Amino acid sequence: MQKTVAAVALPEEPETEVKRFPRELIYLCAILLMLVALVTGYSFWVMTHSTSSPNKGLHILDRSEWQGEPPSGKYPHLKLPVSNVIIAHTATEGCEQEDVCIYRVQTIQAFHMKSLGWVDIGYNFLVGGDGQIYVGRGWYIQGQHVKGYGAISVSIAFIGTFVNMEPSSRQIAAAKRLMDEGVRLHRLHPDYHIYAHRQVSPTESPGQRLFELMKKWPRFTPDVTSLRLLSNATLKIVTRAYWLAQPPTVPLNPLELPVQSVRFVSTKSPSCATQAQCVFRVRLMQSFHIESVGYKDINYNFVAAGDGHIYEGRGWNHSCEASKDGNGLNPKELIVGFLDPSSDNTKLALELIQQGVKLGHISKDYRLIDDLEKS
Repeated sequence: MQKTVAAVALPEEPETEVKRFPRELIYLCAILLMLVALVTGYSFWVMTHSTSSPNKGLHILDRSEWQGEPPSGKYPHLKLPVSNVIIAHTATEGCEQEDVCIYRVQTIQAFHMKSLGWVDIGYNFLVGGDGQIYVGRGWYIQGQHVKGYGAISVSIAFIGTFVNMEPSSRQIAAAKRLMDEGVRLHRLHPDYHIYAHRQVSPTESPGQRLFELMKKWPRFTPDVTSLRLLSNATLKIVTRAYWLAQPPTVPLNPLELPVQSVRFVSTKSPSCATQAQCVFRVRLMQSFHIESVGYKDINYNFVAAGDGHIYEGRGWNHSCEASKDGNGLNPKELIVGFLDPSSDNTKLALELIQQGVKLGHISKDYRLIDDLEKS
């Protein structure tokens, strides 16, 4: 008798799709995360490098990046937006690489704080030859770049010395982009003015070659009258110490103050256009007066020079000497010598007189004797 074997049902094999589904989900999530990371990275790159960005090509290193020392004290804030930018050079060696530029900025800060006794680096910003901006005091804090002008201007110093060489094109481009950024951020007034350091202070800064380039910039302002009025510094007087004057051979006679008359005379010397030239002329003039003519000192109280500066001669307190033949200069007069008898220098000399009146050195009803026409 044949037995019938009952078929035993085997368990069904689980669907393979059930096992694959979680794995595919993991792959899908991983791909999505990669896409999100790529999109985020690309967005960041676009924000920092896009040609349509207002910061195109502008790279700013803040104080922490160049490892600046903290200020040694408090200083006043700037009232924004500022309407004036003063361009200077650091009168140091230049730099083309970030590490060298950082070293230069650190050295400048150390000099300003330890040697000059300032609370911090004096400039608001510095521009390196590497095309990067180094934050000094920034947009919000008054600088000490020019005495009397910190409250009404922002200073941008080009790292290097530009008397005989021009700054690199990327250094100039970086400075211009910084000013554009200042306008965009409402730190600079849209109608701001650019001045050279030498226009408001007796200095070669920012160097002759950079100064010549600045004259071609659209916002460069050759007339500094309005800026001087804002700073209450209407004159740029180069002191005797600055032009390295010799001491008088013997003590000078005092002026009888307030003086009753002021005389304009020609120095009969070649004119000068830069501070270096004018310092040379004034020093040469003093040597001639002492060694060749026999005067005790340079025989002018002040000298109006072709670089737009007033050079201190005998100053407010000492009288000049009459000429050796007994004619000409009155020792009781204030004598202003002209290296360049131009209208601009006449204006400077008249401002000097007004300052003398305010200080009580010149009588309010003084008499002006102009001998320039006779020379």
